[in-house]
Amino acid sequence: MSFVLKILFTGLIAFIPSEDGKELTVLLLNVGHNYHTSDGSTLAHHVPLLLARAGSCTGDCTTEDTEIAEYLFEDKTPEVALDSLANALSGGSCWKLSGSELSLVKGSSSDPALPDLVFRTGVRGTVNGQQQMIPTTSTEREDYSWLADLKQVCPTGCTIDPAVLGANPPAGLVAARFRLRNGTVFTQSIARIGTNVTPVNFKRLDGQGSASSYSQAVAAWIGTDVEVAGDSIEFVEDKFDGGTGRSMRLYPDSTGKVEVAILNLPPFVPPATTSTEPPEIGKHFELYYDISENPPAQETRLVPHPGASPSTATYPEVTWQDVHPATAVYSELLNKLRLDIRRGVYERVLCPPVGDPQP
Repeated sequence: MSFVLKILFTGLIAFIPSEDGKELTVLLLNVGHNYHTSDGSTLAHHVPLLLARAGSCTGDCTTEDTEIAEYLFEDKTPEVALDSLANALSGGSCWKLSGSELSLVKGSSSDPALPDLVFRTGVRGTVNGQQQMIPTTSTEREDYSWLADLKQVCPTGCTIDPAVLGANPPAGLVAARFRLRNGTVFTQSIARIGTNVTPVNFKRLDGQGSASSYSQAVAAWIGTDVEVAGDSIEFVEDKFDGGTGRSMRLYPDSTGKVEVAILNLPPFVPPATTSTEPPEIGKHFELYYDISENPPAQETRLVPHPGASPSTATYPEVTWQDVHPATAVYSELLNKLRLDIRRGVYERVLCPPVGDPQP
């Protein structure tokens, strides 16, 4: 038996490939209730979650977590919220993550090895030898290089602090971590800014100083497809402090799929309709600089603003829907969580993940 495991990531998350490209460290950053951005506003508390939709689950499994249900469906009654969560997960499970070290292992020791980690690259278009600022086809949209590049916009280069990769990362900064060693990593969707595919530009929150010359469309969701040769797949959670962990073994549904969403989002109520208005500036981006060894002063940190940098070249006119066909980006799990990529929470605020898009 074989099936496809799809893992989808979004929110306040940083992706850090190893030097040899064989491992991708996924950091879910910790946003407490008192984090302030450089303009004095409070950044909303983010909740790190693992949500799995599957045919069945064994181990530490639940589809009836009141806290998670009321967070994801806060506009519903508690009873409806619990029912909605169970419907989204089907036979899967959900975990709230805290001090969590996640790993993926094959369901049985006798199963064939899981495929090595690879990054989908080299499919992004070029013009005169330079990479396009936006994807113009669904295939180009999958290129991993659309992940926002912190090093490109950081005034000091922002070398990653080894502590966030160590055995016990700073608890005040890292809420959870996933060591991903298997599957194909790609861009699932581009941040939506109006009707057409549009780049973002990076400048200070107060508008002062010089903007970065780095300007491109940026990923809103990162995906990973894992071809599993077996009848199940297991997620294991260890604790940074050595505490008791958990595990869940997931079995595919009748269509041969297991879907997992790893989120780090503030409380939200999805918009009722799509938006053609530019989203708000990505204030949360200031926090990413804290994973570097010598973070720049907060007021100098560049964050994403909707629209291309004035100094950049022109780019083609391509509708957002054209590079996100339903057949390629639809997810039953996200749809039932009201996080459908074609009508997502990010149409109101720029909140892209970040990392090193050059594995």
